[in-house]
Amino acid sequence: MLSYDLGQTGIMSAIPYLAMAIMLQFSGHFADWFRERGILTTTQVRRIFNCSAFIAQTVFMLATGFAGTAVGATVCLTLAVGLGAFAWAGFSVNHLDIAPQHASVLMGVSNTFATIPGIVSPIISGYIVTTPSNEEWRIVFYISSAVYLFGCVFYGLFASGELQPWAMESAPLRKSSLPEKRGVVNERFEMD
Repeated sequence: MLSYDLGQTGIMSAIPYLAMAIMLQFSGHFADWFRERGILTTTQVRRIFNCSAFIAQTVFMLATGFAGTAVGATVCLTLAVGLGAFAWAGFSVNHLDIAPQHASVLMGVSNTFATIPGIVSPIISGYIVTTPSNEEWRIVFYISSAVYLFGCVFYGLFASGELQPWAMESAPLRKSSLPEKRGVVNERFEMD
C-alpha cells in the first residue's frame, strides 16, 4: 500500500525487534530499581510496566494505520514493539511472583493462549484485506490496538504480584524427610 520495495523489508522488519532488544535491558533494570527501593510494590510495578507498554502499543498501532509513508509506518511499528518491551517486566516475570513452584506450568498455559492471536491474525487479516486498501489495513490495526487495550484493562484490573494462597506449600517439611546430617552445628545443638 505504501509503495515500499519488498527487497528491503528484511532489514526494516528487524528494526522493531532490535529496538525491543535494547529496551528490554532498561525495562528489567527499572522494574527492579523501583522494587528494591520500595518506591513501588511488586503488584504496582507489574501493572504499571505492563499497562503503560500496552497503552503505548495501542497508540502506535493505531498510528501505523494512518501512517502515509513506509518510513512513518516503520517508525510507528518500531515504537510499538520497542516500548512493548516494558510489558516483559510486567507479565513475563509475573508467574514467578504469584506461584514460583508453578511458574513453568503457568508460563506454558499463558503462552499457549498468547500464541492464539499470532495464529489467527493472518487468517483474519486475509479475510479483511481483500482489495487491498488503506481502509482495510486500518481495520487490521484497529483490531490489533483493541487486543492491546483489552489486555491493558484486564491486566490492570486483575494482576497481582503477590504470592497466591493456592500456590503456597501445603505441608511444611518434616524433620524426618530431611537427610540426616551430622556436623559441628548439629553437635552443638545436641550439647545444649
